[in-house]
Amino acid sequence: MVCGSYGDLEGFLKVLKIVQQQYGASNVFPDKEHMEKSTSCIFAHHVIDKETSETIITRSGLMQSYFDHIDTADLVVIVNEKNEQEHYGVGTTVEIGYAFAKSKRICFTRKPTDSNILSLMKTSEQSISNSMHEASIDR
Repeated sequence: MVCGSYGDLEGFLKVLKIVQQQYGASNVFPDKEHMEKSTSCIFAHHVIDKETSETIITRSGLMQSYFDHIDTADLVVIVNEKNEQEHYGVGTTVEIGYAFAKSKRICFTRKPTDSNILSLMKTSEQSISNSMHEASIDR
């Protein structure tokens, strides 16, 4: 499963494609259907910066899908880059916390240096890969 900010949709989709190639598209979330459902929310949140009650309800359902897939995931890949900088959107941060709480194996595309993420990592005794390279997903 791949989590990350849709604020850098191009970067997110690049990592998603790599993970799909390695593990098979049918084994990786989000899938094409989920991304299509996300379109209006991505536009409202990241393009025009104007949420509506409808997009908030849709985003809630999409977030629940992420939680459901984290529950069954063997690996959670975190795309934590935007504009070549370390970045965590609110949604991604929530997903990271949820994955930690579920004791999931987590891999980051960029070595975390953010103090909030490092503090969260210290609360977990699970094995974490600090970069995509260590998890053998080469970008």
